[in-house]
Amino acid sequence: MTVARAQRASGPNLGAAAFMDSSVVHMDLPQAVFDAMLEGFDRQQAARGLATDTRRGRERLVRQLRAASGAWPWEWTPAHFDAWTAAHLRAGRTKATMRGYQNAIVAFTGFVADPRYEWGTVCQRFFDATPARVTHELNLIRHKGDYEGRPDGNRPLTRAELDKFFGTVDARARNAAAFHRKGAASAHRDATMFLIMLAWGTRRTETAGLDVSDFRRNAKSPQFTRYGALVVRNAKSFPGGPPRRRTVLTAFPWAAEAAAHWVETGRAACYPEVDSTVLLPTERRARITPRQINLRFAAIRDEAGLPDYLNPHCLRHTYATTLIEMGWPMALVQDQLGHTHVATTAVYTALSDDFKDRVLYQSLGLEWDDDSEQGAIS
Repeated sequence: MTVARAQRASGPNLGAAAFMDSSVVHMDLPQAVFDAMLEGFDRQQAARGLATDTRRGRERLVRQLRAASGAWPWEWTPAHFDAWTAAHLRAGRTKATMRGYQNAIVAFTGFVADPRYEWGTVCQRFFDATPARVTHELNLIRHKGDYEGRPDGNRPLTRAELDKFFGTVDARARNAAAFHRKGAASAHRDATMFLIMLAWGTRRTETAGLDVSDFRRNAKSPQFTRYGALVVRNAKSFPGGPPRRRTVLTAFPWAAEAAAHWVETGRAACYPEVDSTVLLPTERRARITPRQINLRFAAIRDEAGLPDYLNPHCLRHTYATTLIEMGWPMALVQDQLGHTHVATTAVYTALSDDFKDRVLYQSLGLEWDDDSEQGAIS
């Protein structure tokens, strides 16, 4: 930051005070006031320690409400807010997502309506109106349960669905290699990427941020060599906080084998010129992004003929459910997933029909004919 910019950022004519100077003429006064409000809102959030991405996301939502309502913040009413919320819900936003959207407007209107920031004085002077809090207890979505997503959305995959999905993944990789197609490298990377998400229960952002060095030894499972644990450095953060870290213990022998093959052989063969630290690179020598993970999953899902509501997060649900079926304590599964509350972990667990049938047969003294006794992804 330059000296001049630093002086402006701490000078007397900052925020609403800048509009008290009658010598300043604005060509588009409403737009100038609105932009200054957003700048002040950003400074207030930065002072609270909120991350840049959080602040930019909230600004986008405020601008969205401004465009959707056709009114300026000092003209907003609860009816504008209600219509904006209803439109998002009709478009398919979940209640959990919508609550985050609403919180952005709650924070912004609370800022501009606070007399300590003097925006009410400015708006009264120039527009004969004052900003108001347009949210209240009757038009905000309340959190009434542990899970608010689609009942058929984020769920564990069945054994048959896993077979179809990873069968398609393998077929794409084999075909691309056999015909020397351009996508051979990315097909092999995708196979490893989705196996990692299934084997360690990582989220999309967490998966995209992995480095080769994030695999670690676990003294309690030396058979996995250097792949006994995975350090997740970009775990979901608390509001306004930095990404959290967690160490996920390796639970499946095949997972360590797949990771070792990719790190020690496949990755260098597919991407010989890429930075040696990035675990899942792209052809452009960059990290794969969460959006690209979504697109790759959707392409494979559709080719496999699976329901179109399934998404990469279903692999995390499958991982959690499998650990429960293997007999892992809920507290340990919670730690593996990085959840703060065990109630959140419970949302991720939905016992498979195979598992329930097996338990029923055993309780009745009947023999269960199943080669695998380690859950859906053993």
